Amino acid sequence: MMHFVTASVAALAALATVPFMAPGPARAAEFPSGPIRFIVPFNAGGGTDVVARVVAEEMSKSLGQPVLVDNRPGAQGIAGTKAGAMASPDGQTITFVLQATLALNPSLYKATNYDPAKDFVPISQLSTSPYVVAVNPKLGVKTIQELIAKAKATPGSINYASGAAASHLASLLFQKTVGIAMTHIPYSGSGQALTDLLSGRVGVMLSSPVSVLPHIKSGSLIPLAVTGPERIPSLPDVPTVAELGYPDFDVSGWYGIAAPKGTDPAIVAKLNAAVVAALQQDSVRASLERSGVDGRSSTPEEFRKLIDTEIKRWTALIKEEGIKPE
Repeated sequence: MMHFVTASVAALAALATVPFMAPGPARAAEFPSGPIRFIVPFNAGGGTDVVARVVAEEMSKSLGQPVLVDNRPGAQGIAGTKAGAMASPDGQTITFVLQATLALNPSLYKATNYDPAKDFVPISQLSTSPYVVAVNPKLGVKTIQELIAKAKATPGSINYASGAAASHLASLLFQKTVGIAMTHIPYSGSGQALTDLLSGRVGVMLSSPVSVLPHIKSGSLIPLAVTGPERIPSLPDVPTVAELGYPDFDVSGWYGIAAPKGTDPAIVAKLNAAVVAALQQDSVRASLERSGVDGRSSTPEEFRKLIDTEIKRWTALIKEEGIKPE
């Protein structure tokens, strides 16, 4: 059974009162001096929260202090991410970051009030996860080739759902790559989008594995492909889009951890070591795999390179598609 780290209201309130102490060699040697707040900018119970809690529990063992998950949902992840950026750079507050909050939000939402490249110090990547191209059986297709043929025969007749910007943009890139045009049906969240996919109101959805795996196993949805460079253990018989004739196609979501700008590199190194140690545990990797994600740590420098590459990639696509900030 998985045991999650639970943050009490009192403990989190106490963290908020910890006075700022300028980082330096002495401070790094003492770190961590108390519980570490781990801001997750989305609701408890979702895919981000599950991953964060699994990793937080194991990090606590290495650091000798509890790592307390603090869910701060709101405004497409902007509220919690901004709170993380504004925290004291002493390592006692870290932030769960992902493709949406760092690579997409600044180009999509005028309300984004943080700079992903300047306001954070990367600590480590946590995971990578492709999307699953899933269809309702009512659509009458069982392969990517059949989906492409049907879409080309009647352009725009197939509806696809998205419950978040990342899924929408991944869907756009998929359509551009395979040369088809489907009709976008946007939803305010992935739960509602999945409900309509299951009912057949929409035919296609590019979704994270954690959302669709139970429905694939029950036969309610058909997986046509995964969008990453490799097949995933939870769907070993489902090919990648690259395998199906589009060798350069690779669209994967990712999770990671970052600290506020100005955090002492020695503290960042301690936090990175705790992440690396956590993801080396078979139990942690198995827990993440059951959620449809591949646990993957990195150096801070490697994670910075990934973030910069993703910002450039998705900013260019958003501009090319003429998507205006909301």
